[in-house]
Amino acid sequence: MNSKIIIFEANRKDGIFSAGKKFYSKGTNKKIREQEFYQARLKLGKKIGINGNHIFRPYQKGEYKPDVNYRNGKYIIIDKTHMRKKDYFREILKADILIISEEYPDIAIANPSADCPVIICEDRNKGYTALSHCGGRYINRYLPRDTIKALINGCNSNPEDIYVYIGSCIKKESYTYDRRPKWATNHKVWQGFIEKREKEFYIDLIGPIKKQLEEIGITHIEESPINVAKEKDYYSNHEASKDLKEKLGQNFIGFYYKQKEK
Repeated sequence: MNSKIIIFEANRKDGIFSAGKKFYSKGTNKKIREQEFYQARLKLGKKIGINGNHIFRPYQKGEYKPDVNYRNGKYIIIDKTHMRKKDYFREILKADILIISEEYPDIAIANPSADCPVIICEDRNKGYTALSHCGGRYINRYLPRDTIKALINGCNSNPEDIYVYIGSCIKKESYTYDRRPKWATNHKVWQGFIEKREKEFYIDLIGPIKKQLEEIGITHIEESPINVAKEKDYYSNHEASKDLKEKLGQNFIGFYYKQKEK
């Protein structure tokens, strides 16, 4: 089956895809940061051929969002009720996973990311695609598996029809800690994917994602070869922590359904 979606990855060449103050010069006003992020989305829209106002993102719970709480693996299927604002990005969709159908072409779902993988899961038969941001703490609680379950339960998808793209992220050879990460509490998930070499721990994020996908019946998996830590055009917070200021920022990974040919 042929893909019906367009996948895109925006990086340093396209702007900073966040309004977080740590990504801007000290003292930059919040309104200015938000406007710059907005303009980056508009420019990206022109570049990829859609309206930059028509981009959704999941508002994922985490340690920096104490006001956001929901059951693990919550998903939202986008429909017209979510399309009432001029800028769809301002829709606060509190969920791990967003899904949209081919019924809504040229409307994107994307997520900012620096080191963490974003996965895009396309049911090429039913015409639904899901996106989730699968950083280490989310892999730890089985979000890759839950993303497939969202398609199965919410869209009646068959795993055999689902094709998964794992976006550009930090690779194991670059992702090191001086100790085992605190978020790696699920030893079953990380067994064989965190390797201690002398005084450093090397973390493989792709391995456990693929394992969870394969365990639920996914056989079509494509992985971006780009290691954001090494690729100069991509941001990487891990590399920025080494005082490489040019690596501080957020990439933007997503997809949209292309218009059907008449």
